[in-house]
Amino acid sequence: MLIPAAVGALLILFGIAVLIADLIATNHGAPAAVGVVMMLAGGLTLVWAGVPYSGVLLGAIVAVAALLGGLIFGVLGSSRALKGRRALTGKEGMIGEVGTVRSPVRAQSAGWVFVHGELWKAVLAFAPEEADPRDGEPTVGVGSKVAVVGFGEGGTVQVVPAQGVHDHGSVDPKD
Repeated sequence: MLIPAAVGALLILFGIAVLIADLIATNHGAPAAVGVVMMLAGGLTLVWAGVPYSGVLLGAIVAVAALLGGLIFGVLGSSRALKGRRALTGKEGMIGEVGTVRSPVRAQSAGWVFVHGELWKAVLAFAPEEADPRDGEPTVGVGSKVAVVGFGEGGTVQVVPAQGVHDHGSVDPKD
């Protein structure tokens, strides 16, 4: 009777280890299911081995396995739901945000834009096609709407004139 009891205890410990490993590794929950099954198998082995108070132990193992399994599958389900969403914070969260020009923004020299609740140093990401290079550097005037498309050196945002947003100004070939 000592060998089945040891096997049951090892199955329970190995099931717990597999559940912990599933929390650390990203593997879609398959080890979590294996860990829950191993814990239950270990508890049943202890019951069949005739270990005293193994019925109480089995009840505790079933409760722990159900709670840990539910927790892990819940975390996995919520992480899958968040997988396709766009970032809301940091630099990634600012891409696509529309702001207002506070000082003229040019392709080669930075201006200031108010976007995402803050003032940011900004440059034009690329010169508009309709600008004639002989007229000077393309400029987005004060009050115009711009969209953030990326980040440059030193935290400078790269912007383009916003499409589909009512502008107070437009891209002027000269300032």
